[in-house]
Amino acid sequence: MTLDVIGFGSLNLDEFWEAPQDFLRAYGLEPGREYVRDVAWFAKVYPELQSRGKLKGRDPGGSAANMIAALARMGFRTGFWGSTGKDDAPLMRLEELGRPDDLRVGLRELPAGRCLALIADADRQRDRALVILPNANDLAGSDDLELGYFAQAGWAHLTSFVADGPLSAQISLVELLPAHVNVSFDPGAVYAPRGLAQLAPLLRRTNVLFVAEEELVELTGLPDRERAVTEFLGMDVATVVVKLGERGIMAFEKRASYFQPAVIPAIIKDRTGAGDVAAAGFMAGLIRGFNLPECLEIAAAAASRSLEGFGRSAYPDERFFREMASRVKSRISTA
Repeated sequence: MTLDVIGFGSLNLDEFWEAPQDFLRAYGLEPGREYVRDVAWFAKVYPELQSRGKLKGRDPGGSAANMIAALARMGFRTGFWGSTGKDDAPLMRLEELGRPDDLRVGLRELPAGRCLALIADADRQRDRALVILPNANDLAGSDDLELGYFAQAGWAHLTSFVADGPLSAQISLVELLPAHVNVSFDPGAVYAPRGLAQLAPLLRRTNVLFVAEEELVELTGLPDRERAVTEFLGMDVATVVVKLGERGIMAFEKRASYFQPAVIPAIIKDRTGAGDVAAAGFMAGLIRGFNLPECLEIAAAAASRSLEGFGRSAYPDERFFREMASRVKSRISTA
């Protein structure tokens, strides 16, 4: 394979704000939740945010983009399929997603997608409410898919869009992908309300599913984690990875389950993207042939590292992965 993983998801410009608790409450924004809003909402709220909040940083984002950026920084060869604003492209730092020849990012006349990561200034846990304006991401499914581009990868990693067009393109892609290309899928808070009926074509082709615990019920309509996971495994998803936030991360396969507690970082500045970096750590281990408990260990350590800075500033790098891989291999050799 030429590429280890190609991402197919939204490209956003993230802004990280500390804001008063009453500001978040006034607009119905809860920490840990994700919201989609339109241009009118942003036009109304953004001036107040500028006057009452503190801008802590600005960084490229998007679930698939964060995951791919983390893998690339850890030394894997990556690609990306998506859409962003032509005028905003320099701010998106597309070079973090892979070599120029390995990227397929359409440049549009619309602005790039925006995501406000709002952290209540009194919140010691540093959780955030995410508010998304899709913009150019809505056009990510408007170009003809280059099947040969995806066929050169070992994995295609899919994440959510707001519009129907990109979802339809993702479904078309997985129906045409050759068997040697594995699929990882993270539906996130945006796709979860669509439920199994709409997402079944993607799930039936998924090898590894990443899902937050609170999204399980929304996706399946089932009341508990075990029954929801069993539903996915019954759709021939080989591995279900459940992100538990501060409690850790779990992996399920048909005959076994594994739990990895969270790794507590020295400092927590921002939780945005930590789940995406956990997915990158898990996939890094999987690509290099580690077993599921070892992949979970790498995932937890990678997510912990990312919490120490805003945006991508503290993402794990090649040295991190080498040290983690060496630690795991050392444990195997002495067992």
